[in-house]
Amino acid sequence: MNVSLSIICERIKRELGKSRRLPVGTIRRREFERFAIAADDHNRLFFDDAFARSHGYKSAFAPPLYLSSVMGWEAGPPQESLRADGTPSNDATALAIEGLRLMGGGQELEFHRPVADETDVVMEFSVTNVEFKQGRSGELLVIEVQKKYLDGEGRPLVTCRENFIAR
Repeated sequence: MNVSLSIICERIKRELGKSRRLPVGTIRRREFERFAIAADDHNRLFFDDAFARSHGYKSAFAPPLYLSSVMGWEAGPPQESLRADGTPSNDATALAIEGLRLMGGGQELEFHRPVADETDVVMEFSVTNVEFKQGRSGELLVIEVQKKYLDGEGRPLVTCRENFIAR
């Protein structure tokens, strides 16, 4: 697919300053425990309620990187919507950028409160900047987004500012 980066850049610029709330759903202990095991982080704070309480927490909680590390909260896209390499066409930025390849360009995280079992979570997503650039290997976009993860009462859990490089 031949994609015009300048046209996509202009489309993304129209999203600057707009915020969307995307439901994440209810966080389940089993999910964050699996994440901790997969990340080889066996900190008892993520598995043992009594241990967590002895350290001032109400219960065991998700590893701090859990929310910002999950790229998609749905069950997964249908096979026919995957790109040739097996990845979703729009997996990371919640933007309409079909046809582009994405690479992570870094994250800045701010942790506000632990995420416990059965916490309802919503993500407030916004584009904070987009730049059309000419790199050594051709044209590219640098897209800056902010994802604020909030609990069901609107209290912040994690704020993630991240950059993507799109080609």
